[in-house]
Amino acid sequence: MNTNKKTFRRTALSVCIAALLSPTVMAAEEAKAEETAKEDVERIIVTGSNIYKGSANTTSSAPITEIGREAIEGIGAISIGDALSKVPSVTSAMNGSSGNVSVGGGAGDIGVATAALRNLGAERTLVLVNGRRYVSGVSANNGYGVDLNSIPTAIIERVDVLTGGQSAIYGSDAIAGVINIITKKEFEGFEVNAMGSTADKGAEKTNFDLTYGKNFDSGNAWISTGFTKQNVLMSRDRDFAANELRFLDTTGDGLSDSMAVRNGPNHVDGAFLGYGDVNIFGNGDVFNTNQPLLDSNYNRIGTTDYDNQHAGRTIVTPYERFTIASGMTFDISDKSMAEFELNYASTTASTAIEEAPIDVNGNLFRTGAGGTNPIDVATSPYFVGSSAGSQLVAAMMANDGDTNLSNVRTNRRLWEFGERGVNNSRDTFRVAGSYSYYFDNDMEWKTSGTYGVTNSSYVMTGETFLPNMREAVTIEADGNGGYQCANELARIEGCVPVNPFSTEDSLAGQAGIVGFSQAAMDYIQIDASQIGKVEQIVLTSVLSGELDFAIGQDNMGFAAGVEYRKEEAQETPDSFRQMGLARGPSVQKIKGEFDVVEVFGELYVPVADWLNVSLAGRVANYSTVGTTFTYRLGLDAPINDWVRLRASQSSSVRAPNISDLFKSGATSTGSTTTDACNNTSNTGTSNIDINCASIPAIADRMAANGGDFILEGSELNNTQVTQTGSEDLQEETANSMTLGMVFTPLDNLSISLDYYDIEIEDGIAVVSAPTFVERCHDVDPSAFDATCGGNLTRDVNNGPILFLTSTPINADTISTNGIDVEIAYSPMDELSLNFNANFLGDFTQETVGGVEEFAGRPQYPDMNLTFNASYDIVENFNVFAQLTYRSETEAYLDADNGGFTEDLNTMDAVTYIDVRASYQINDTLNVYVGSNNLLDQQPDILVRGAAIGTNTEPRAYDVIGRTFFAGVKLTF
Repeated sequence: MNTNKKTFRRTALSVCIAALLSPTVMAAEEAKAEETAKEDVERIIVTGSNIYKGSANTTSSAPITEIGREAIEGIGAISIGDALSKVPSVTSAMNGSSGNVSVGGGAGDIGVATAALRNLGAERTLVLVNGRRYVSGVSANNGYGVDLNSIPTAIIERVDVLTGGQSAIYGSDAIAGVINIITKKEFEGFEVNAMGSTADKGAEKTNFDLTYGKNFDSGNAWISTGFTKQNVLMSRDRDFAANELRFLDTTGDGLSDSMAVRNGPNHVDGAFLGYGDVNIFGNGDVFNTNQPLLDSNYNRIGTTDYDNQHAGRTIVTPYERFTIASGMTFDISDKSMAEFELNYASTTASTAIEEAPIDVNGNLFRTGAGGTNPIDVATSPYFVGSSAGSQLVAAMMANDGDTNLSNVRTNRRLWEFGERGVNNSRDTFRVAGSYSYYFDNDMEWKTSGTYGVTNSSYVMTGETFLPNMREAVTIEADGNGGYQCANELARIEGCVPVNPFSTEDSLAGQAGIVGFSQAAMDYIQIDASQIGKVEQIVLTSVLSGELDFAIGQDNMGFAAGVEYRKEEAQETPDSFRQMGLARGPSVQKIKGEFDVVEVFGELYVPVADWLNVSLAGRVANYSTVGTTFTYRLGLDAPINDWVRLRASQSSSVRAPNISDLFKSGATSTGSTTTDACNNTSNTGTSNIDINCASIPAIADRMAANGGDFILEGSELNNTQVTQTGSEDLQEETANSMTLGMVFTPLDNLSISLDYYDIEIEDGIAVVSAPTFVERCHDVDPSAFDATCGGNLTRDVNNGPILFLTSTPINADTISTNGIDVEIAYSPMDELSLNFNANFLGDFTQETVGGVEEFAGRPQYPDMNLTFNASYDIVENFNVFAQLTYRSETEAYLDADNGGFTEDLNTMDAVTYIDVRASYQINDTLNVYVGSNNLLDQQPDILVRGAAIGTNTEPRAYDVIGRTFFAGVKLTF
């Protein structure tokens, strides 16, 4: 990544102190050094490190990668998350393609983008702005993380990515490292930038920003404002995402080898009714249950009546952002100065999915949970006289004669209500300031404060009020040849009969009740909503400078300080969702807070010309987990002018955040692999087979289906998983080690090689739903509890899991290691080359369910690299090119590929090429054009854990395809 140089007049020692200590200590480097010791030294202010000879990485005791303006502008990034995703050590934790779900607790994070270092999660990656914390933008019921979309790229000067445990310097959450976003300083004049991009059938982007800055006698002030828009991209507009998928074994060898349309859902506009082998529409026509295969171009080989939910889902979530930011630095006196910065971002995002499904048995009368359905197919006006009714009754009478509707599968799309959607608004405000005083002995006292708040709200459309719909399907004759709602009070309140079975030829249908009239929708339809607020206060005071003591030739440097931080959050869904009265998953309100007081100290010890030692320690007292201690030891050994060795050892902590502690019930749909009883048999001998067969509803279904329990597509996709917090959680700890060497054989060449090893103990984790269910069922039959300790509820009639509750615990041990390589080379003034690579050695997670390997899976490639080049062909014409490569990965790493063929299980290596050409027409006007994913690389299908609507892993692979962008920049 490129660098940005600036010359400072400082002593060599003060520069080194600033380089190896915290950003607060780096501020001491700005203080006036003794005049007799001044010299011109070319340095770059970086996060925790000195910048020497063009690289922020060459004198640091821990690996640092710098992302400059050129790398951000080179890909036409409208979010800094886009540029960070190109750094091998950084992965996207959440983006507009992975967080596009509009139901359940996930609706609160539509339009949010977060980043994770070392694949250790956004909650273990501390994001700073100018060395200070930034308020979380993630729904408190879902997690914690800075929303990168709230930080406009126009104000960013560069980004420093410092890896390795840094909690001793920065406090909690810096287990994986720190991403420090540095904003513009000393900006002079006007800058106007306008850019637009286009892609095939969607995902267009536009960006406009205006920045003005002014230098004055005692400082500088600047202000920037901008507007950004990201357009939607629909799943149906990309071949790989156009169909919901299932994988079949067509050769009989036990391995899934072919892609096919998923056998579900059977929620369709015309209503589906099923009993035994009778599968029909509401009008009596046969429902085609064929599951067509797909050819190599994802085209269907055959037809089906199953609903394709991907027809209305999105790959890229649309959002709009308005921002305003400003900063000021000014000297108060010869010995003191002040800084001020303000950020405000207003983001609106929206998404939509298919119309809501309705199951009269499960949703309205809760028959799976023991409720009673009052409708009898043989006598109900919804079925009497209809073709569907006669077919169902005939099949029922041929079986056991029970004609209650609870025995019938009743599925329908509420197409009259329109698609479900979420409109999400998020406002982030942050203000920060500091006061610095310089003593005569060259020490600095700096006190700073930060306040941040994120206010969010969303409205979910296309929802229904279940009690009212239940009244609307409980009907009686009105005495005039028609029908009315049976409940008199409901009629007074506006109840109008509806027909969710689409039996137009029935008595009810002949009376004009054929679906959902406008009056009925007015009675039933609701908009669900939620409001939330996250607040953060941070106060820090630091004294830094030199001690009058030396081991070698130079004095020691030090920093000592105290910090206070308070975090609080609350979210309040409307009463419909809290009480579970809407059709969508219930979401509970959350409210919680904690604070922490920390004391920290740092030392920089020049031992000899060839060895410098840095020490850091921090003691923190949390209102939640009590006292914690962290430390860091760094070694910087300049062996000679062109070889430097470095090492660090640290102990870091992450105290549980508000979501971990106080989450009160974010409900989402479980994966299709949640139920361990699926595909079990009453003749099986494993613990799971025996235990599943002991559950009455499953046993009855096995007996009726040849001894096997096989869930349908809709049942697999209907488990509601509620994740709660736990105030019993303790902090997680991490031991991190880095060993590296830096070669600078030439002034214009630096090469760094670093090995890292991180082990997290007592990791805070929620046991995944499939793992939880498997552990509960894979026990000795004498110890089996069908409710899994009261956390699992099954359909008492048909057996699938309806509800599952999961709580976080301190259970995980996470270990990862690998090698980072960084090369920066400028063979001439006009050309700069940068290479960054990560070679992942190992990534394992040990949970209560066992040890799981991740290295080699889609988010964890064995090799991930970025190479970019910037070349001034002539004085006013620059070309930038960037290559990103991810090695081949696999969905399953076990010997049998998870039951898939090698071809389906493997995601091929991928290479992305981004290019940009810019021309400086005159001193004022610059024009540029570029392309991302120039080769139009399409992602492979992911057979395990694909993001909704994508069939792949959009946090690792580009789902848009080739895009072109162009823009103009005016400076005056």
